[in-house]
Amino acid sequence: MGVLRYAPVLGTTCRIRAFGKCAALTFVSQPGFRDRLAKVKIVAVGEVMIDHYLNLNRSFVGGISLNMAVNAKRCGADAVSLVSCVGPDEGGRRVFEKLAQEGIDASHVAVLPGETACIDIQVLPQGERLFPPGSFHRNVLLDLRLSESDLAFIGQHEVLVFLYDRSQPESPANRALETLDFDGKRVADFGDWADYAGDYDLLVSALEPLALSFLSGNQATIDFLLPFSRGLDGLIVVTLGAAGSVALVNGAPLFQPAQVVPNPVDSTGCGDAFQAAFTVAYFTTGDVEQALRQGTARAATVLRHYGATQ
Repeated sequence: MGVLRYAPVLGTTCRIRAFGKCAALTFVSQPGFRDRLAKVKIVAVGEVMIDHYLNLNRSFVGGISLNMAVNAKRCGADAVSLVSCVGPDEGGRRVFEKLAQEGIDASHVAVLPGETACIDIQVLPQGERLFPPGSFHRNVLLDLRLSESDLAFIGQHEVLVFLYDRSQPESPANRALETLDFDGKRVADFGDWADYAGDYDLLVSALEPLALSFLSGNQATIDFLLPFSRGLDGLIVVTLGAAGSVALVNGAPLFQPAQVVPNPVDSTGCGDAFQAAFTVAYFTTGDVEQALRQGTARAATVLRHYGATQ
């Protein structure tokens, strides 16, 4: 995979060096955002788990949905709730303790028979990570179902954030959310662009009903989705790791370089933190550039310590 390097120049364009080629792209701002929210009341639906750091002999409460919820609350969301499940074990106890500390509504985090989900992580130099084969143990997450009570609770929020889990496209939770009559804004994390190789039509069809979509990718991601973003009601944001991020705004790319962090410690949860800060800023202000800056700053903060929400 190549690396995008952004070098701002004078005027309203930015020269982009990607895979050894240069191109000039114009920076644009999104037209007036019509649906700015007076209050940002978010519900995150999906996974919580315990992150085991193998080379540190330490563990932290984590999981994409929990990381999103915690960071959204810290970034100023008026209210944040989490819908997920844990086991009746030490991991589950730690999850509830963390959510209480952060002021997050955990009334719809179910306790199911079995063990709380967990993942093994090896932290490498410069904050990079390695996930050994078989390191992700879904455990009780495999039994996550959304009850009528859960769905009614979700409907009380203005923003629904969920995972589009490519590894489990037919999961009961995914199906329930797809058919849910929800009047608010839908936000989805689509994971990694590479997971959709050869099945991009599935990705495109899933993007259409969303207010905000996040996808980790590269220049090929931008090239493919840029034409599709023309006339799209929602916004697509492609995160590029150390290269920064780009919002695709009605057929035009808006780039934001990553913030340089001396001696990065741990990149676990950086993407989740970016998405949370971007989501809160975007629905509060309607300003894409400000949302990109806020997301970038939040990700840089997380990169400075071990654990996604410490």
